[in-house]
Amino acid sequence: MSVSLTFSSEPMEESKLLDIIARPHSVVPLIEPMRIYPKAREYQLIVENKMLDGTTSTGKATAKEKWVDGRFIVSEAQPAGPETKFAMVVEYDHDSDSYRKYIVMGGQLTGYQVGTRVGKSRAVTWIDLSPAKFGPEADCLTTETHTDTSTTWISLFFIKGMLERTESGTALVTK
Repeated sequence: MSVSLTFSSEPMEESKLLDIIARPHSVVPLIEPMRIYPKAREYQLIVENKMLDGTTSTGKATAKEKWVDGRFIVSEAQPAGPETKFAMVVEYDHDSDSYRKYIVMGGQLTGYQVGTRVGKSRAVTWIDLSPAKFGPEADCLTTETHTDTSTTWISLFFIKGMLERTESGTALVTK
């Protein structure tokens, strides 16, 4: 695998992420690579986790979304149950021709992924590079597909190279 010398795998600093999350929605059109995402302000999220023993758990939430400076998409959601409200920030990095996704919970960066678009489709494949992953030998690979009315994804979670669980989700545009 060859990585461009301009590519940095370091995530954006938390202070910059918090600043982006705090900014208002902007009517400035998104840059071209970000236009693969639905034009939405609200989603209904449905997520299902399936363990190898066949047990499943399902969660639902409403996510609010905004565009910031035509460069960032910020989604915020409060899952049902004990989980903390989170924000997701997505950006496109021209130098590396890749997408970056950040998850912020409780004012701290808890998730970081780098993705690449699948050809000219509206799909992105993500690899999780989170510093505080589920453990040193855990990996996650996600494929996310966008249409005008929804985003769907499937994530495969591995421990020491063995599939541990899958997560599938749908974000249906409601506004």
